[in-house]
Amino acid sequence: MKATFLAALAVLGLAGCQNVNTVERAVPQAAPHYVSDKRVITDATLAASLRILNVNQVRVSSDLLKIQVQLENLKSRTMNFRYRIEWYDKDGMKIDSPTDLWKPITLQGRETSTISSVATSPQAADFVVKFQEVH
Repeated sequence: MKATFLAALAVLGLAGCQNVNTVERAVPQAAPHYVSDKRVITDATLAASLRILNVNQVRVSSDLLKIQVQLENLKSRTMNFRYRIEWYDKDGMKIDSPTDLWKPITLQGRETSTISSVATSPQAADFVVKFQEVH
C-alpha cells in the first residue's frame, strides 16, 4: 500500500513537469550576426528565472532593423514573462512605435525560445529589450 502511494506521488510529480526536449544540427549551418549587449539587472528573481543567451540583428527590406533574442527559462517549471522592444534613432531618441507594447511569452521548464521584432522605421539604429516576470 505504501509503495503504491509513493509510486502515485511520483507519477503526479512527473506529470507536473513539462520540460521540453529539442534536437538540432550537430554542426549549425546558420551564421548569425550576434550583437554585443549590456545587461541591466534590477530584479534578481527575474535574472534567476530567465537568461538571455544572445542577441542577433540584421537589416531587412527597406533597410529596417530586425532583432532576435534567444531566451532560456532557467527553472524546471513553466514560467510566464512579458517583454517589450523600444527602438531608438542614431541620435538616441526613442522612436514612437505601435509595436512598443508589452507582449506575453510562456516558456516551459528549461525551454529555450526566441523573440523577434522588426523596427517600423528605417531610422531605427538601436534598441532596448525589457523583460518582466508575470506572477
